[in-house]
Amino acid sequence: MKTPFSIAQILVTLAVSAASLTIGAEDSNELFTSANTAFESGDYGKAARNYERLVEDGLISSTLYYNLGTTAFRLEKPGEAVLWYRRAGLIESGAPEVTQNLEYLRTKLGFLEFAETDLDRFLRTLPPETGRWIGSVLLWGGAFALAATFCIPRLRKQRTAFLTLGIILVVSGYAALRLNQYTGEQLAPENFATVTSANTKALTAPAPGAKTVIDLPPGSEVRIIQASGPWRYVDIPGELRGWVRAEEITPVWPVPPQKS
Repeated sequence: MKTPFSIAQILVTLAVSAASLTIGAEDSNELFTSANTAFESGDYGKAARNYERLVEDGLISSTLYYNLGTTAFRLEKPGEAVLWYRRAGLIESGAPEVTQNLEYLRTKLGFLEFAETDLDRFLRTLPPETGRWIGSVLLWGGAFALAATFCIPRLRKQRTAFLTLGIILVVSGYAALRLNQYTGEQLAPENFATVTSANTKALTAPAPGAKTVIDLPPGSEVRIIQASGPWRYVDIPGELRGWVRAEEITPVWPVPPQKS
């Protein structure tokens, strides 16, 4: 079993289109191997630069992100380590190394994180907009059943059954649309960010002198509600909200190109 924060000694798997590549696969593997070698020799700065070159070229890989998280931890950047581990978890959900290291950092840093229900985990597995499509089909089906009840004479004997079916379909369709809205607003990865700076505080207003709502340890998870210049209004675990500086948090997804 891997010890915490070990580098995965496997080739990076790439999930991008050929048009987005600016270095060949052979060069990618060579750069990845060079980064691993630098890490093992203790040159974490070089390892980070090489990994970031792969990210800068648009390469997407849970292994690459995992190794960036491990390197950030070695460079004493715990908030960035948590960020990269979360990104790795989005690509490969339930990866044991990622889960293990996040648990270690959670204990070490005491960062805040949203509780996830069984329903949340199930909804995350569905393709985007699944609820909207299902809801639309159910609503149209319900509307047809209700209309048929009153417009088709031969169905009048089954009016009660068709009314019941129509109501069930309409209610189910509405519920599916609401779940789709919930997924888009509460669970979409692009709405979440990780605190990557030390001494971050959530404030009651977008002003340096505002009162503190809560201290946010590095690695804390927030959900972005509103952007306003250099400030972000965010949901905070524990049913809190506050303003944080944009440079103190980093969106989990999408992953922007890194500058080495």
